[in-house]
Amino acid sequence: MKGLITVTIMGLMLFVLFKFESKVRLFTEIFNRNPYEDYIVKYSDYFGVDSLLVKVVIKKESNSSHSVVSNKGAVGLMQIMPKTALEIAKRLNIMDYSYSKLKEAEINIMFGTYYLRRLLSYYNNNLILALAAYNAGLGNVENWYSKNYKLAEKVCEIPFKETRNYVQSVIFTYKLYKFLYAFKNRVCFEKYKSKFSLQNNNFSN
Repeated sequence: MKGLITVTIMGLMLFVLFKFESKVRLFTEIFNRNPYEDYIVKYSDYFGVDSLLVKVVIKKESNSSHSVVSNKGAVGLMQIMPKTALEIAKRLNIMDYSYSKLKEAEINIMFGTYYLRRLLSYYNNNLILALAAYNAGLGNVENWYSKNYKLAEKVCEIPFKETRNYVQSVIFTYKLYKFLYAFKNRVCFEKYKSKFSLQNNNFSN
């Protein structure tokens, strides 16, 4: 039943997106103009993480605010815990690292993207487990997973409501972003193809 509801919702969403192509283009243009685009592209390429996933995590974690600090002490765009940041700095051989640098966009994105790559590698690119660990910590996820292997396949099996909602939100938004990018690229391709065909016709006359 849940599967049918999900398919129906996705179908309605796709209909709306195709129905209002201009609004879709506007939306893609808006999130393309990410002020941290250069850093996101640089470090997602370097560490082998999809840049769209990094964008979604930044949006979800901090709403793209580089100076935000959570109640638990997580810092910056990708909400890195200071203890985790120290470990990452050592692994990346950043000798002049200090806590204040964690609010710098480049450092935070570098560390957050590295950490995502590390979790994805640890869990064989299982997005559910990696995102759960990013939110709740590796220790918690290891404990949950050892008791329930279905966790790797179903988000609903995550016992912490906050983490379950987080993973659901990130994955849904990530899929939406990928669809929008694919849609935008298709539109661009169609326009290019039309122009190319027109040029070919002109040459043939």
